Formats: sequence, C-alpha cells, structure tokens
Amino acid sequence: PADVASVPAAPPEPPAAPPKPDRAAERSAPEPGAPVAGDRQVASVPPPPADGEGAGAPAPGALTDIRAALGRRGAGGRTQGRGGIEGAPVPLDSPDPRYSDYFLEVRRRIASNWAFPCLKNRATGQCEYKTARVVIEFGIAKDGRVQFVDVVQSSGFAVYDDYAVNAIKLSSALPAVPDSVSRTGLPVLAHFIYRVETSLSSILR
Repeated sequence: PADVASVPAAPPEPPAAPPKPDRAAERSAPEPGAPVAGDRQVASVPPPPADGEGAGAPAPGALTDIRAALGRRGAGGRTQGRGGIEGAPVPLDSPDPRYSDYFLEVRRRIASNWAFPCLKNRATGQCEYKTARVVIEFGIAKDGRVQFVDVVQSSGFAVYDDYAVNAIKLSSALPAVPDSVSRTGLPVLAHFIYRVETSLSSILR
C-alpha cells in the first residue's frame, strides 16, 4: 500500500451563521401543484386503425362525434367557416323544379367520388358491410367551390362518415350556382345511405 503523509488536523472553525431566508425567492416560488413555466402536458392519443379497418359498431352508450374529431365545425358554430352562406339548407332530393337540373349534376359529381368501404371485424378478421346513413350539410359558393362540410348526423361508423365527407370535398369544383337557384351561395342537405340487402347499394339523395 502507498504511504500516506500524516497531515495535522486544522483547528475547527467556528460554526457559520445560518443564511438569512430569501424572501424574494419565497415570493416567486410556485405553490405546490402549480404549473411551472415551460412545462407542457401532452395528451396521449391512440394510434389510428390500420388501412381498411373500421371502428366497427360503437360501444354501448358511445356515439361517434365526427364533427369534434375532425374539426369540421368552427368553434363559433354555424356562422364561422361558412363563407357567408346562410339560410336553411335545401335537401339534395328537393322536388322543387328550380333545383332539379342543378342538383342532378351535383349528385352525379359527388357520387363519382363516393364508395362503399369495407369494415374489417377485428375479432374475426372478416370484411363486413353495414347498413347506415350519414346526413351532411355542405355549402356551395356561387362559383361552385365547396365552402364547408358539416356532419349533421353520424352513421356511427367513422369510416362511413369519412367516405361521405371526402366525396364532397373531392368534388370541390361543383357547377356554378345558377341565378335561378341562388344569387349567392347555397346550403345543401344530403343523405348518404349505405344499404346491405341481397347486394350492396349506395344511395345519395
């Protein structure tokens, strides 16, 4: 073992006076449980299902609120994000002859972008189809641009809601609104019906 030099012990120093409390630090210190500047809370968001997988039937008592999930309705309600389009929506299947020719073309363009998706059953892995209905209000500007898309009544299946909404959004260049229909924009109410009978059918009205 190495030699260790013997060093005489230094005489003990008198005890130091206790530090004075820092009143300013006490005033600026956060209260227990208070948020600290710079700290952030990050909500945990579950990953989306794989492509082609539907959510299946909603859990009992749980209703899919697609408007909140996708933010399709502005925080200010029906007046924000509507591009000045106001008034009661006109049903897409209105019997009023003023709308018949125009709505026929609107329906044709939207239907060309719409499909009947498969919902994958997570328990069995089988592809299933459900009978469902999505009610959507959307606004058409005078020049044919889609101004807003609101899900008024969800189908209960997020995939079906999304397909209907996207069918409208992909038809962003709709025909211009004729003066005989409206001199400004036009709010429209559409029913997207997914039907399973002897064969699959999708109805837009």
